[in-house]
Amino acid sequence: MQQKSQRKEKGKVNGRVNDEAARLKGNKALVQQFVDGFFNRRNLGVVDELFSPEYVHHTPDVPSYAMNFQDYRKRELQMANAFPDFCCRVEDQIAEGDRVTTRLVMEGTQTGNLPNIPATGRKIEVRSIVVHRIENGKFKEGWEAYDSLGMMMQLDVIHMVTTLSKERHERGWFPASYY
Repeated sequence: MQQKSQRKEKGKVNGRVNDEAARLKGNKALVQQFVDGFFNRRNLGVVDELFSPEYVHHTPDVPSYAMNFQDYRKRELQMANAFPDFCCRVEDQIAEGDRVTTRLVMEGTQTGNLPNIPATGRKIEVRSIVVHRIENGKFKEGWEAYDSLGMMMQLDVIHMVTTLSKERHERGWFPASYY
């Protein structure tokens, strides 16, 4: 009798664990659905379908550090128009609780204009990490860090001067005793 009771309890624990695993798997699938639908299949309506109207997107390249849903939607549509061949691949995903962290690689050719950047015809490959918070099967909040400097360099909008071939004192490094 005691063995049956222990098995029942074990089943309850496993049931909860299995429910959580299924939820996490579903959250990861939601991110993949967005990436595939929006970036890879050009279904622009997927943003309206998968994102909450209260969605907030945080990114360091926005002065206020946050965009509301409409601003985020506008930015994504601008990117889609500027890079009509844009595609994106998921390299890694980690899900825990209500969040999914995704490491992405985005590729495309800029044949359309971006704000303050006319079409360059140049190809880019940009790496990004995005953390999404998912609530009731929709994206509610996101935090993004992408290689905006690398993207601007690939578009030939900015240039970086490297000092790696210079001596340490020419690179701005001075021994502690100097100060």
